[in-house]
Amino acid sequence: MIRNNILGRIKSVLDDLPNSERKIGEYILKNPEETIKMTTAQLGIAADSNSTAVIRLCNRIGVNGFTKLKVNLSAEIVSVDESGYAEIEAEEKISTIKSKLLANAFKSMEETISLMNEFDSERVVELIEAASIVYVYGVGNSRIIAENMVQKWSKVGKVFICPTDNHQLVSMLGAAPKNALFFGISNSGETREIVELIKLAKKNSIKTVGLTQFGQNSLANKADYTIQTVKTIETGNQFISSSLHAQMIAIDVIFYTFLSKNYIAGNERIKQSREEMDQYKKR
Repeated sequence: MIRNNILGRIKSVLDDLPNSERKIGEYILKNPEETIKMTTAQLGIAADSNSTAVIRLCNRIGVNGFTKLKVNLSAEIVSVDESGYAEIEAEEKISTIKSKLLANAFKSMEETISLMNEFDSERVVELIEAASIVYVYGVGNSRIIAENMVQKWSKVGKVFICPTDNHQLVSMLGAAPKNALFFGISNSGETREIVELIKLAKKNSIKTVGLTQFGQNSLANKADYTIQTVKTIETGNQFISSSLHAQMIAIDVIFYTFLSKNYIAGNERIKQSREEMDQYKKR
C-alpha cells in the first residue's frame, strides 16, 4: 500500500518554509504521535507558532486540511523508517554498499510515487496523447531522463525530440506545429535554461510540463502541469538519494499509464519496432 508520505513531504519543503510554518513542520517531524491528538490551535501553541501557519503548511504540502493530515499521518507513523537514507562511508564492503544503494533507490522511488499527484499525472498523459510533437529538454543528469523519454515514446509511435542544445530548441519552439508540447526537466527547478524555455514555450502558446522536485520552485510555478519527485537529500559532500531514481520512476508512471490507455496500438507498435530492429541487425 502506498502511503501519502506526510513526513517526507514536510522534509522536502522544510528548508524553504517561512519561519512560522517551519516551526510547525519541525514539531510534526519530531512529534508525529502527539500531532495526531491535537487541534490546529494546540499545534500552533506547542510549536511556538500559530494555527494559521498549520493550515498554510497543509496547503503547501498538498493536503486538504489538518484533519486529513492527521488521518494520513496516523496511518504512516506505524511504519516510519527512522534510519532515513544511508550514506556510503570509507572502506565499506561491497555487500554493504549494494544493500545501502538498493535501500536508498527503493526509498527515493517509494517517496516519489507517494508524492505524485494523480490528477496532474492524468492530465500530462492526456497532453502527450493529444500532442503532435513533444519537445523534451534537460541539462546534466536531467538530460539522461530526457533521452530516456525519447527512447520510450518512440517505440510506441509518438514523436519526441530532444535537441542537442537549447539554441536549437529555441528555433524549434518558435516554429512549433499546432498542439505541440514542451516537457522541461530540472531536479532543482531553478535551471536557467529550462525556466527560460518554459517561458518561451508559453509565449508561443505551447502547453508545458515540468519534472522537478517537490516544493516551490521556478519550474513548478511556471509550468502548466508538474510531475514532482522526492527532494534529493544532501549530507556533507554526498548525495545519498539519487534524483535519477526518482525521476526515472516518475517517468515510468507516466509512460506506462500512457501505454495502458493505448494498450493494443502501443504493444503492436513495440512489437513492430522490435521486428524492424531484428531485421536491421541481420543486414
